[in-house]
Amino acid sequence: MRKYEAISADAHVEVPPTAWSERMPANLRQYAPQVVQIEGGGDAVQIGDAEPAPLGLQLTGGQKYTEFRTKGLKFADKLPGTGDAAQRVAEMEKDGTDAELLYAAVVATSLKKIKDPAVLKAIATAYNSWLQDYCSYDPERLLGVGVIPPTNVQDACEELERIAKMPNIRAAQLLTFPNGGHWGTYGDEPFWKLANDTGICITAHHNFGGEDKGKSHPLPGQKDKALELDGAVDLAMFAWLLTCDLPIPTIPILTIEQLFLGGVLDRNPKLRFHFAETGIGWLPYWLEQMDDRFNRHKHWAGVKLPKAPSQYVRDHFSFSFQEDHAGVALRHSIGLNNICWASDFPHSVSDWPFSRDVRERLFAKLPSEERVQIEALNLLTQLGMITKEQRAEMSKQPRQSNVQSLKVPARNSSRS
Repeated sequence: MRKYEAISADAHVEVPPTAWSERMPANLRQYAPQVVQIEGGGDAVQIGDAEPAPLGLQLTGGQKYTEFRTKGLKFADKLPGTGDAAQRVAEMEKDGTDAELLYAAVVATSLKKIKDPAVLKAIATAYNSWLQDYCSYDPERLLGVGVIPPTNVQDACEELERIAKMPNIRAAQLLTFPNGGHWGTYGDEPFWKLANDTGICITAHHNFGGEDKGKSHPLPGQKDKALELDGAVDLAMFAWLLTCDLPIPTIPILTIEQLFLGGVLDRNPKLRFHFAETGIGWLPYWLEQMDDRFNRHKHWAGVKLPKAPSQYVRDHFSFSFQEDHAGVALRHSIGLNNICWASDFPHSVSDWPFSRDVRERLFAKLPSEERVQIEALNLLTQLGMITKEQRAEMSKQPRQSNVQSLKVPARNSSRS
């Protein structure tokens, strides 16, 4: 295996959708995301009759902050992050990054607006097949994330089983729970069992359900029974007690709580989850307070769990962050094995091509074995590319000097 020292645990393939939509059945291609030109110039991606999403803040690689704009960019300009696999590897070299976990374009979250399950399934299968080929250019550096169609459990299982056999697809991204909704159900169990048995990592960009749907299970008319909690209390209501007033759209608290409160992790103990672009500075507070509130409320609620809530998180989940000094300082309160550095290239949170210097600011004072875990080995372990035992051994190996730093002395100085 390649010697990894810096892997981005969250990056995006912002290629035009025409790169993969041609793999869809001919009669469905018209329903795929399309590139359109908008008034005032520039490209946008449009899904159906929805408002076009202009190219802008998702493509800021190499720009100064004063150059950021929300529209007016074009795919034809071959901007960083929009090219073929050869261009992508060259961009990693420039950034001093050994590999990237490659999520779909930011517009992927809009796929849930498509109502036709056949179209959604065709989009997912076409994209995943294309991504398998894209990553074949350099599979040790291009680590693909397949998309699970947000339709129903049967479609989710079929696509998970298919991509689990693709050597260049390293994780499966959920946009919703496997049932296609924002709350977990017992109907999801075949998917969780399949993920448990195949060993593929399940991932999400932020989360895959719960945060924006209020404090009760929004399942009127849904055929599958919502996950329940043993005791005399509704799972959603009890979960909100354990959020400690933290949930916002980028934090996956309610997604995670459904999984352990609903028994999914006890029934499928080998499941591994990676949540991208969540940050980590909030984790020590939540983990501490969640255990405290669980202990306060479990008696009247009649709730029993085999493990403390925080232990489920530490046993099954990892989280990615960009420049998060508070989280790094509190890394042992989170769990050293549970955090992964990421660049988010080519989005506006990214500091490409200055990631070397970001990492130096974050990690220069850390012991080398801790640094390599956060920068690379934790993600490899979560993806199943190495074992926990291999991580422990590899973290002790001497660190090689990376490509010479670009010497950016402060976060904004090169781009302001």
